[in-house]
Amino acid sequence: MVMARPEIRLVKVRCSNCGADDAAPIGLGPDHEYRTVAGEFQMVRCRCGLVYMNPRPDTGALDVIYPPNYYAYELAKKRARGGVTDSRLADFMARRAVARLAPYVARVKGAASAPYKVLDIGCGDGSVLSEWARALAAPVQTEGVEMNAAAAAVARAAGHRVHVARVEEARLQPASFDLVYSFHVIEHVEDPVAFLTAARAAVRPCGLVLVDTPNVDTLDFRLFSGGSWGAYHFPRHFTLYDPRTITALAHVTGFEVEEIRFVPSAIFWIWTLHALLEARAPRVGDALFPPVEIYTHASPWNVALLAAFTTVDRLLIKTTGRCAQMRVLLRPKG
Repeated sequence: MVMARPEIRLVKVRCSNCGADDAAPIGLGPDHEYRTVAGEFQMVRCRCGLVYMNPRPDTGALDVIYPPNYYAYELAKKRARGGVTDSRLADFMARRAVARLAPYVARVKGAASAPYKVLDIGCGDGSVLSEWARALAAPVQTEGVEMNAAAAAVARAAGHRVHVARVEEARLQPASFDLVYSFHVIEHVEDPVAFLTAARAAVRPCGLVLVDTPNVDTLDFRLFSGGSWGAYHFPRHFTLYDPRTITALAHVTGFEVEEIRFVPSAIFWIWTLHALLEARAPRVGDALFPPVEIYTHASPWNVALLAAFTTVDRLLIKTTGRCAQMRVLLRPKG
């Protein structure tokens, strides 16, 4: 028997960057990945350029739209059960992580001295905090903020200090971190201004804030913005940026943008193709472009998909200068 999907309460919101409330609709789509709720969700674009969901789920619906099998939680469970068992693969992944973080490690070391203090907002199971510790290759204090208690427990078991709270409510020592990192969290939060303001309060005057988030100024957004663009992640991505709107947010919250890099994100292509098949052939979409298992099951097909669309994004970066994921490096003003 097919279970009926519940309806949830939606609330109308204003643009979090400029406060306007007359944004124009640009996209409409369902939760095709987890199929948690009924209905479709609308993305709008403000006169200032910001893209956001309006109306969007009320905070009381978070336990519904983030189900127990949400991929970030599943990865935490997998690692808690022993993680990657192939030591050669684990070593390879560790080397790749160190290489990816190396440019920012150099900046941290150029502005501070050991022991370094690193905060990860939305730290999950602490795996990225462990990567930062390996990459810094020096004494380091790692701290995280994570709303999911089960994931936080895994992170604590790995030796990280973790606050189970929203970053705006976590009791963080002010102006104490050399690096504040956040991987694909800001697009999920209710109040991005409060989120980045909290990061500004936590970082040292000479420290860095590094934020990964989707980018709407890219070819695939222009092609699929009507509703099937994968990074919409209906109904979980509340606010979406491009270089101009993330720079505006940075200035309001006391930062200067030092650098924006564009990095491949194959999952957005996979979610896009899954969305395109959802209405006509959902079972085919689930089989060919699995939206949930793509990160939790390392089948040959899933690995091939990730490799193929990583290549697509690299070609996009080479030819257009951009893709659908940006890595934004911020420094406190003054």
